[in-house]
Amino acid sequence: MGRVNLLKFNIAKYQKPDPDEIDWEVTRKNFSVFVNAYQISRERVGQTRMPRVTQSFSLIPPSTINQGCGQSEVLLIQHEDALEEFNELHNLFVQGYSAISHVKPDKSERRRKIFFLRYFNNLTLKEISERIFFGRDVIIKESKEAMLQFCTELELVVYKSEIRKG
Repeated sequence: MGRVNLLKFNIAKYQKPDPDEIDWEVTRKNFSVFVNAYQISRERVGQTRMPRVTQSFSLIPPSTINQGCGQSEVLLIQHEDALEEFNELHNLFVQGYSAISHVKPDKSERRRKIFFLRYFNNLTLKEISERIFFGRDVIIKESKEAMLQFCTELELVVYKSEIRKG
């Protein structure tokens, strides 16, 4: 008699995708589209393009309350639409950012720091290396892993098998 394995925890849902199966070009493009839309939405509600973080790269919640007061009704309606879009994109950003982790907490912080410096501050590998005192190879590995975790959480990853060759 065969044993039926009924897991209550869906392991497949939480496993890291195989990097060799990912179409990195399309995935990076999806990531860039998301980041650009998020940064634009931040500006539309009076925020800076980059989310604010603490020294340990934890997110600081944005404050968009009472912004745009005293504007005409049309501007308030536009602001409300922008605020709705911002809230949606910010919640997605928080979801993706919080998925960036490592088994060791200090390495989770390092990975988030590298992610933020590379993809939001647009620093070069050399500039990041000089700032955090890690080698180029570590920065490349950690930034790729962080992007993968972020994109996986937001379902931005595209697999080579999904792309039609034509």
